[in-house]
Amino acid sequence: MSKKNDEKQSAEIIQGPWKELKRKADHTYENAIKLRELKSTINFVDDLTGSLIIQMIHSIKENGIDVEEESFVKNMSFIIEMVRATLLKEMSLNTNMTKIMDILFEIIFNPDSDIDDLKSAIYKIREEDNNGPEMA
Repeated sequence: MSKKNDEKQSAEIIQGPWKELKRKADHTYENAIKLRELKSTINFVDDLTGSLIIQMIHSIKENGIDVEEESFVKNMSFIIEMVRATLLKEMSLNTNMTKIMDILFEIIFNPDSDIDDLKSAIYKIREEDNNGPEMA
């Protein structure tokens, strides 16, 4: 090679602090497997919840209830989340809805509980979430 070509090629080389920028992989093979299993479980629960709710709404509609009423839709969205949270909890996965359900049951079935009201309990859940979510 000529001297001119060497100068041209060396000018195209980018130098930088590469050693400082190298990072170790955060995800190991085991973590990738766990993440895939978690996604699979969540997809299963979502599919099961969907099929259950479709059957339920169909039965409700067959019995003459207006399923397009705004109040019905709002209430049904809450029921959908409760069904989903129940299934996830049975699969050992907790969500904010499972926490809320636990608090509701504590308030309803244990009048001597130290939970003053639902609003303060929800604020407590929000504070816990700021420390990091249990499930992404």
